[in-house]
Amino acid sequence: MSLMVEKLAYLKKLRRLTTEQAAQLTGVPVGTLNKIFSGQTRRPAAEHLAKLARLFRVSMCYLLDDEIPPERCYAAQSEEGLFSLSAEEARLLTLCRCLDEGARRSLEALAGLLSVPPPPLAGTVPVRRAFCCTAPGREDRPPRPILLPQGAPGAAEADFAVALADRSMEPVWPPGTVLLCRRRQCGREEYGLYRLDRALLVRRLVRRKSGTKLVSPNLRCRDIPVGEENSLECLGTVLGPVRGFRWG
Repeated sequence: MSLMVEKLAYLKKLRRLTTEQAAQLTGVPVGTLNKIFSGQTRRPAAEHLAKLARLFRVSMCYLLDDEIPPERCYAAQSEEGLFSLSAEEARLLTLCRCLDEGARRSLEALAGLLSVPPPPLAGTVPVRRAFCCTAPGREDRPPRPILLPQGAPGAAEADFAVALADRSMEPVWPPGTVLLCRRRQCGREEYGLYRLDRALLVRRLVRRKSGTKLVSPNLRCRDIPVGEENSLECLGTVLGPVRGFRWG
């Protein structure tokens, strides 16, 4: 299998397109595309590749250059010339472009701090640096740097942490508990950190015919309805509490 065929297969999966859908969007016959995608056509017509490049929003250089790996399918321009980006890097760049100038400076400072090797805990315990936000909280409350013991359960898988500021998660976790979180969508029975409009909340998302709501294990806390007018995003899944951490 040629590298171009691998790239086209990767792009089809990334865009969640079938060959039939690609044919409809490009105007290239299904049979022709099947031969290109399977590698039967070793030298596809330039016009067909150009249409596929436009469909998948990639450059012709990406498709033809065997030095560019399949996952680095985006191109960006810098003072030093063109360079390639992965889908994840492109997503982060898009998020960064949505931030205001102050938030970008904060993000640059956080990235710089993450690049500095953290000191060991208690002189010998190896750690990794992450960031901890507060829930319930608001977007304008900046996260705090936190040092996580590498041997702590879940520390290696965690992408960030969240400190509970109220009793909404009792009796599961009391206020002040620091929870490790991973940047992925929650399962049906999992708790996660959600951004509802401008509020940050640790809850479980429940979808039913009667409506969608964020649910707390504390029976004294009312369920929070989520309507079509609300902006809801799952920022990560709760892995569990962490102990032995240090701020910094």
